[in-house]
Amino acid sequence: MDEYRENLLTAIEHRGNCGAIYRQTQPVRLSMDGQVVWQGKVEVFELKDHPQAKQAFGWGFQNSQNKTEYITVIGIPPLDTPLSAVKAFVASREKWDKP
Repeated sequence: MDEYRENLLTAIEHRGNCGAIYRQTQPVRLSMDGQVVWQGKVEVFELKDHPQAKQAFGWGFQNSQNKTEYITVIGIPPLDTPLSAVKAFVASREKWDKP
């Protein structure tokens, strides 16, 4: 496993307080009103012994300091697909970015 996925795995295990196994990479494209608001690859992990979720999702991006920031979403329904995880992330960013 490459360093990027290893870092995501560590972040997911820490956030979910359980073990995890990398399963696949899923391309995701989120459009709203005909415009692409997010496009990228989401890493899908299987969670071991999490009380509420079977999967978790993660991805990274370069922040303004040119460092990789990792986003992790524990797949508790209804956030149980890569697309739903991205939608929740975008919605949360819009909430915090508004004045």
